[in-house]
Amino acid sequence: MCRISSRAALLAAILAVTLTFAASVVHAGPFDKIKKKVEAKVTPKEAEKAEKGADKAADDEAVPGKASEAKSGGGGVSSVSTKFDYVPGDSVMFFDDFTQDELGEFPARWRLTEGTYEVAEYEGERWLRCVSADSRIRMKVPNLVALPEFWTLEFDFYCVEPMDQALTVTALGNGDLRVWETTYPSGGALVFRTGEIFSSTPYEGATVGGRHHVMLMARGTSVKVYVDRQRMASVPEYTDGRGKPALLEFRLWASTKPMITKVRLAQGCRPPKDMLAEGKLVTYGILFETGSDVVQAESAPVLRQISAYLVANPDTKLQIVGHTDNVGAAASNLDLSKRRAASVARVLASDFKIAADRFKTDGKGDTQPVSSNGKPEGRAMNRRVEFIKL
Repeated sequence: MCRISSRAALLAAILAVTLTFAASVVHAGPFDKIKKKVEAKVTPKEAEKAEKGADKAADDEAVPGKASEAKSGGGGVSSVSTKFDYVPGDSVMFFDDFTQDELGEFPARWRLTEGTYEVAEYEGERWLRCVSADSRIRMKVPNLVALPEFWTLEFDFYCVEPMDQALTVTALGNGDLRVWETTYPSGGALVFRTGEIFSSTPYEGATVGGRHHVMLMARGTSVKVYVDRQRMASVPEYTDGRGKPALLEFRLWASTKPMITKVRLAQGCRPPKDMLAEGKLVTYGILFETGSDVVQAESAPVLRQISAYLVANPDTKLQIVGHTDNVGAAASNLDLSKRRAASVARVLASDFKIAADRFKTDGKGDTQPVSSNGKPEGRAMNRRVEFIKL
């Protein structure tokens, strides 16, 4: 009797260990294997090194474009969902990365309506940080009476839990009446409200918190909202009787001090009937990390349009030309612009199956500005890629 009980106990113990191991395998995340420490075999120094490596990889997952860059070296752009159709406007009305402001001060190109903000530095970048329980702020856009018919807004947003409803962007009409507003995150989703229309779309990414790229695209009375590469709101028409939006207001409120940076408001893009009708297309929708020639996955909408045009026009060949602003050395900018143009051609050939001999590439660095490099908006206009019919 005792022998049987001992065997049963042994079998139960073995089964428990097996199930525990299986459960750890099933629930292990992509970085758990890196971060796991086996005390009998790993020294404290090795464990610390693995921990730092895993943290960096996790950070790269949270930064738009970083994960795809690390995993595929810029490949797989064509696999981005066709629902992600954001194309940035081509006439920049406002751009601010807060590099012209003093740390700890309120930024010069914004108007405060409530709360307290300060310019902060995080991981080598300047951010606008909310340091009060609730806050509202507006861009100072010169000569703006009302938002144009076609416009885009994009920016980077950072916050950590707890952060429910930490970010709201509101379109205000005459008399500061609310035309529509969108909030992220709200119970892990993005919410959009206008008149009697309400939508709530869950975020499908790995983490709600961290760094995200937020984009809004308006065409007439329709508006779409994206977080990273997910389209989270698509309203074909808003008609609540409050007229056209005149301006946009940001609301940041969370105890964890939410932040924004790289805010870009631009006019356009009007959907083209023939994108190369004038023999040249200038686009701001092909994106790279600073100093990098790796094409980011967010470039998919523009590259899809280019590839579709080339499929429909099989005899057309293109010259791809890269341009930069004047930040950095001229020789480095020239080299970077050439490498970026070549990367765009490679992605069109490898991901979109367009014959490589249909492209020639070149780069002009900062030698052909289309706007003054003396202002942030001008520098944003000068960072571009051009497609020219041959």
